[in-house]
Amino acid sequence: MIARGFIALLIATLSPLWDASVPGPPGETATEQAEQQLGYFNKDRAMTHVRALARDIGIRVRATRNERRGARYIAAEFESLGYRVRIQKFSVDDGTSRNIVAWWPGARRYPVILGGHMDSVPGAPGANDNASGVAVLLETARIAAGTSHVEFLKFVAFGSEEYGADGSHHVGSQVFVNRLGEHGRARLAGMVSVDMVADGSPLIVGTAGIGPDVMARVLFKKIDRKGIEVVYRTTCDCSDNGPFELAGIPGSFMWSGDEPDYHSPSDTVRNMSPKDLGRTGRALRALVAAVDIDLLRRLRER
Repeated sequence: MIARGFIALLIATLSPLWDASVPGPPGETATEQAEQQLGYFNKDRAMTHVRALARDIGIRVRATRNERRGARYIAAEFESLGYRVRIQKFSVDDGTSRNIVAWWPGARRYPVILGGHMDSVPGAPGANDNASGVAVLLETARIAAGTSHVEFLKFVAFGSEEYGADGSHHVGSQVFVNRLGEHGRARLAGMVSVDMVADGSPLIVGTAGIGPDVMARVLFKKIDRKGIEVVYRTTCDCSDNGPFELAGIPGSFMWSGDEPDYHSPSDTVRNMSPKDLGRTGRALRALVAAVDIDLLRRLRER
């Protein structure tokens, strides 16, 4: 059997040829033509990742064995799709946590970051918070692999987003921002945190109200134009977009709102909504279809 990674690399080699030689239907915009390269978000595939993280691995408290198992699973999935992967380790709670950073060969160094945290709180399997967000990232990576869009993206599964023994939170995303350096922070186009996105309607998009809102406004408009029910909201510094916004980088979040299983042993696969997971995947696909060099320039104008 041919390895999935080989197939993904073959797609990357051939896709520029068919993209350039096959025109779109008359009257179709460049964005619509570009979108045709993307596959369709498959909620059943995404649910496979949710079950692997929240049911098979289970509770993934930061700097523990199960967070490490989750990281290995995520890294292997990205690699199987043809992405390059870097493990970014850091110390927290007298242990080691990590971020999983994935990019397509040849991708830009400072693109748009699509991120979500992989850890959960003690006692919670973390199906919605936040296996759902990681699952959306992995399925989005699958449908974007080998297309022109992936040049402008980087995927990050953050460790240690939840509060720890010392009261700190968003540690993984803060480490990522710190390690960008001054130049990287000035050049990085933007960031979207996909966090708790499979239990609620409508989809909520917005910022922490700290940094530039251009990323959030673009994300909201792209989703709204697809006819997906979405509202715009400014919230607290509650997700991994926070450290990016604090650094002056345009950040945003995707969230499905408050729900009764939050930070509870009942945050299980059974108590989340595959339909809402699929909704979020389609919404993020709308952004991915629109990301190009012009959007990167616009985001960098701050």
